[in-house]
Amino acid sequence: MADAGEDIFMKHFKALKRKCPPADLTSVLDLDNPGSFTNKISRITPKGVSADSMFGLLPVSEWRAYELLDVPGAIIVRNPFTETLRRYFVCRCLSDYPRQPNISNLDTSPRIYPEIWQAGCHPNSDLRARKYLHKLRWVTLGYHYDWTKKVYSQESCNDFPQDLSTTTQHIVQAVLGESCDFKAEAAIVNFYHLDSSLSGHTDHSEFDLAAPLISVSFGLPCVFMIGGQTKTKVPQALYLRDGDVVIMSGKARMSYHAVPKVLPKNVFSAAKKSDTPSSVDKNTMTSTVNPKCDDECSKRSHCEEFTEHSSAKKVKHDADTSCFTQLIDCVHDTEFWKPYETYLHESRINLNVRQLFEPGKQAKDYCWPTTDPAFNF
Repeated sequence: MADAGEDIFMKHFKALKRKCPPADLTSVLDLDNPGSFTNKISRITPKGVSADSMFGLLPVSEWRAYELLDVPGAIIVRNPFTETLRRYFVCRCLSDYPRQPNISNLDTSPRIYPEIWQAGCHPNSDLRARKYLHKLRWVTLGYHYDWTKKVYSQESCNDFPQDLSTTTQHIVQAVLGESCDFKAEAAIVNFYHLDSSLSGHTDHSEFDLAAPLISVSFGLPCVFMIGGQTKTKVPQALYLRDGDVVIMSGKARMSYHAVPKVLPKNVFSAAKKSDTPSSVDKNTMTSTVNPKCDDECSKRSHCEEFTEHSSAKKVKHDADTSCFTQLIDCVHDTEFWKPYETYLHESRINLNVRQLFEPGKQAKDYCWPTTDPAFNF
């Protein structure tokens, strides 16, 4: 029996992170084999959203969603993305979101390469540029996060990406019901490699601690742990795969969670659904991801030959617009997609989206903590 106050969470974290001898993963919940864990999970039915195939997602009726019985409110949706939308957001995470005025861990000093992805994404890129890309660990969107003081900054913020806001709102309302008026106001994009991990923590810097947290995984699979609101509870470990979505709602909103291990691409032998975008994917994305696309935006050309590297194309984006129709066309191009796919074979991207403010309130309604003057870089 555990002693009162014993850090059970850390004990399990270290056991799963262990490399030598290799960690025992037999107790890790596998949602591709849910029948073996019927005492741990419950299949749930998404609660709504009338238009099933909006926003480039699979029809809601096809989603496989599970709630952890030991952590009520912790819900995992097995990859609800069409291949087109998956590729679209991977491109956004690597090519667009790291661009200024968004803030990354590489902004503590003047950037060596302003275009982090474009400089280091190709085999022909010089070694320094590729190492620089490899050092990219996080990017913040919307209201930026002061990692030193663990608070958000009122002064340091920019418009939240409309496409990401629309998609996450749709997912939340499909799972929790349309009465859940989730509004994305901040996000942290994490970039993991095989040697990466994330220690146990709770997300408690938001003003609204009742709104759910949304976490989306792309690329390499990982072991994800979630426990209780103290570290004395035995956590549940489960695999997260490419495209999986975790929603932490209700009592699970303030639960400790962690990523002790990122796994190699070939760790699972199960067949994966086709990774070739279909024309249906493309048409759905074009018409629904960016419903506010205006005429000026539609005239912009986002694709052009990347002449320095004949094996790929580059995308020209306007970070201030919500229209990326041309990017949707580009992700269907094999040569354009190739460097992104290569990155995903070696890394994991995690999009963490959250609502900061309580319903009906704005930034001006709160007393903000003081952030480091150097935080705005």
